Amino acid sequence: MPLVSGIIRGLIRGADRSRPWNSKMGTKYNRMGRGAPELVQFKKGKRIVMRNYIPQYIVPDLTGFELKPYVTPKVPEVHCNPVTPKDIFDVCCAPEIEAQFKEGEISE
Repeated sequence: MPLVSGIIRGLIRGADRSRPWNSKMGTKYNRMGRGAPELVQFKKGKRIVMRNYIPQYIVPDLTGFELKPYVTPKVPEVHCNPVTPKDIFDVCCAPEIEAQFKEGEISE
């Protein structure tokens, strides 16, 4: 039965629509893919694996680590004031400038 329905669908919709559409279909000049780089190159008929395209993950050793990777949704929300540029200046730069002013390196 699927053979007959496939033939009927091909005749009704046209021969080019008999295949289901996927994201890799395109013209013969526009090869559509999934956006991933090619991991294999062919040079002189031989396959060469491109090792710099293979992702390497750096994972720390977590033996003896007490915290768990799950955060419960029952954690209370933390509300704080928005950070302004003045707050960042007061924390990062102001102590150093005050120390230089007190030592006499900077004058008004």
